[in-house]
Parts: sequence; C-alpha cells; structure tokens
Amino acid sequence: MSELSPATTYPTTAWLIAATTPALVAAAMLVAVLLLRGRLALALAIVQAGMAARRRGGTRARPDPALVWTPTMIDPGRVVVICAGVVATVAAALSLAAPIFLALVLAAPISAALIWALLAMAESRYVAGIDRDLTAALGRMSAMLKSGSGFRTALERVLADMQAGPLRDEWGYLLTRQGTNLASGGIATPQQVVAALAEQTASARQATLLSHLSVAVSQPQDVLARRCEAAYAAIQASDRRREEANTELAQMRYSGMAVGLAGIAMAAYLTLTQWERVVAAYRTPLGAVVGAVVIAALALPIIGGLLLARAADVDY
Repeated sequence: MSELSPATTYPTTAWLIAATTPALVAAAMLVAVLLLRGRLALALAIVQAGMAARRRGGTRARPDPALVWTPTMIDPGRVVVICAGVVATVAAALSLAAPIFLALVLAAPISAALIWALLAMAESRYVAGIDRDLTAALGRMSAMLKSGSGFRTALERVLADMQAGPLRDEWGYLLTRQGTNLASGGIATPQQVVAALAEQTASARQATLLSHLSVAVSQPQDVLARRCEAAYAAIQASDRRREEANTELAQMRYSGMAVGLAGIAMAAYLTLTQWERVVAAYRTPLGAVVGAVVIAALALPIIGGLLLARAADVDY
C-alpha cells in the first residue's frame, strides 16, 4: 500500500512517515561530524597545506624550511560547520531515492567532491583578493621607492596603509621573514624572501611580479625604483587587457547562467508539481545515479559559462 494512497488514515501528515528516514540519516551524519570535528579540522588544515605544497612542487625550487609559507585560505572551523551541513543535506537527499546503506555509501564521495569544490572556491577568492589589491599596492611602493625610501621602509609604509586581506598577509611575510635564521645556515636576505614567496604564492600575477623584484631588490636604489616603476606600468597595461577581455566574454557568462537557471527552474517546477513521480523514479539505485547525472547536466551551463568567461593576463 502506498504511503499516500486513499487508504491512508491521515494523508495530510503522511509525509512525516517518508521524512523519518532522511531525518534519521541527517541526524546520524551530524552527530558523526560533531564527534569528529577536531580531526576534520586538522584534516582540512593538512589538505590546505598539501595544496600549498603542490604549488611548491614541480619545476619550482623548494624553499628553505624557515621560509615555507602556508596561507590560510579558509578557516578550518568554519569549513567543518559547512561540511556538517553539506554531508547531512546530501545524505538526507539520497535517502529519499535510495536505501539507507546506499545513501550513506554515496554520501561520502559526493560530500568530498562538494567540500573539495568549496576549497577550490576559497582558493579562487584568495587569488582574486591578491590580484584586486596588487596594482594599487605596487603603485604606492613604486612612488615611495622613487622618493628615496628603501625597500623595507617602503614595504612597511605600504603595509601600514593596506587593508586586511590576502595581499597584506603575503607582503607581511616579506617583512617578517627578513633576517630569519635559515636551516641551511645564515640569515634570510630580502632577495631570498622575495624569491621564496614567488615560488609559493597562489597568484600567478604576483608570482610574476615577485620573480621580477627578486632580481631587482639586491640592486642599487635607482635601479630598483626604475624596475618597480616599469613593473607598475606593465601591470596596469595587463589590467586594461584583462578588463577588455572580460567585457568581451561577459555575454558567454550571462548566456550560460541564463540557460542553467532556466533548466533548474523548470526541474524545480516539475519536482514540486509531480513529487510522487519524482520519488518513484529516483528511489532505485539506478535512479540515484541518473539523478546525479541530471543535476550535473543542469549545473554544467552555469559552470561552463563562469569558467569560459575568465580571462587572465600575467604578461609583464
């Protein structure tokens, strides 16, 4: 007998029966996340450190251990709270269309993929914050170097006027790590610190700039000032080219969002008006897989529009 068949005693509250399983699954996942929140926060911190280590790998030289820089792109405690909501929501949604055991099994990889996407978005915001403030900060530093200030003095003055953000944190690293005792012996020179941050920063634009400055910082004051001024002029030209490209690609972004949102709105309408049929169609194990494919297909136009409309220019 169907839960909402004419023989149901109280059809107005029969939805509570169907909601029991998702509620129990969500509660179980929330309890598990809360009990393991300390280990999850540590694991997320290790993941962020691993992302930073991968940026240092490949063809990039490994810096001295005293000059290792691991940025905190998102607070691990905040991520744990978001993870709890993501895991509970995904497990509850899957339990509507699949048995409890299968829902719990599928919830783990899907939740992991969503959390990884969250970390990727946090890294993207971190890089965007650096790129947003880089031009103005470099312009102020160039002006101070032209007025006769040394590299450290100019850096201190720029940091004093800079608002809190990723760029302030990374340029603060340039200031605090100078004179640090190196594991290989000796102390860290400004040239070594700038070169180390160039190898570790998440922003390609800043890495290009720091690679340029790492050569100039050890040269005489007038040479450093001229090189910094040239870098400032080049990065301004780069910003203009990127803005022009973003303007031209805006139509692609808006088209992708319009198509994706239209598909999501239509799917939401059909789900609300034919809920019983949707539950029956996606309750089976195969239905859960098809449902995931349908959700991905609906999201692809939006994701594609956002990704294809991005423009980058690091040519100095």
